[in-house]
Amino acid sequence: MKMNNVLILASVLATGFAASNFAFAEGEQSTETTTTMENVAPNAPEKKEGEADVDEVITNRKLRAETGSKSKFSFSTSLSYSGGTINNPGSAERPNISSTTFVPQRAALGGSLGMKYKISALQSISADVGIASYTPFHSGQASSLKDRTTISDPGVSYQVVYQAAGIQNVSSVGIGITTNKFYREEIGQVGSISFSQTAIYDFGGSSWSVGLAAGVDYSTFDKDKDIEIDRETRPDGSVAITTLGSNQGDYTVALYPFAEVNISEMLNLRTVFRPFSFEHNRAAAFGEISRAPYTQSVGLGISVTRDIYLYPNVQFAPLNMKADRTNVGLSMNLNI
Repeated sequence: MKMNNVLILASVLATGFAASNFAFAEGEQSTETTTTMENVAPNAPEKKEGEADVDEVITNRKLRAETGSKSKFSFSTSLSYSGGTINNPGSAERPNISSTTFVPQRAALGGSLGMKYKISALQSISADVGIASYTPFHSGQASSLKDRTTISDPGVSYQVVYQAAGIQNVSSVGIGITTNKFYREEIGQVGSISFSQTAIYDFGGSSWSVGLAAGVDYSTFDKDKDIEIDRETRPDGSVAITTLGSNQGDYTVALYPFAEVNISEMLNLRTVFRPFSFEHNRAAAFGEISRAPYTQSVGLGISVTRDIYLYPNVQFAPLNMKADRTNVGLSMNLNI
């Protein structure tokens, strides 16, 4: 299936969700729908003393969709499709733009499926499971779609939204258990803990806004980092030994500035910068981290309803601008 057809199909489906009279009511390595509180009053969370309505605290369209339904209980889906290049969007192969060399990877659909419970209007707890499917829209693959799809890595997280000095904030902390076969059995990863923070300022309600997304992840392992996985004899007679620790990334730190401008009630232009992404592997000294090459995405945000947000986009490396080193993508958030 061509990537442009995928984008069109996703937009049509999202529009259909918005028009439905069922549970799909009201109105940026995400699409969301929800049952409204007005229609299901018993499912509305109780406000704690001093709390405002979440829509008064968070006015950014994408952030509203990402923080989920206003209902006390809801289901959420966050998916992101990474396709080919702008020259060949529907390709089953895509370049790894964060690599300094051309490293082909498979087109993939990934994200999470979960259930959310709102402790109050501004606080929630979620239970999620990860999903990943490689070349999901491509025929002629050696294996079946079932074999190319995994559901793994369950986790729980706590989220709180708030405003400070006119800045909209979402903070989240979570823990996860690694069940993905490769990472669990081959790499020895046991689980992880993560913290994320998103802050947005809209200049007093203007159409322009700027923000910063930050994340810290730490993973634990039960396999010794010094296990030898490769040995190579160099021309000079010396021996280069590669250990398992070189594949065990135990902590990452990332800072992503972004900017948006609303062009209508439904549409906004959005760009995300990724100049600061760092990772440490266990084979290196604790403070020795590697920095990923600078990447960026530019796309059109489509706020179909309050809870449905689509983001078709193009990702590229600003320091290596070539058509064959781009990725096209579509992210979606869906709450029911």
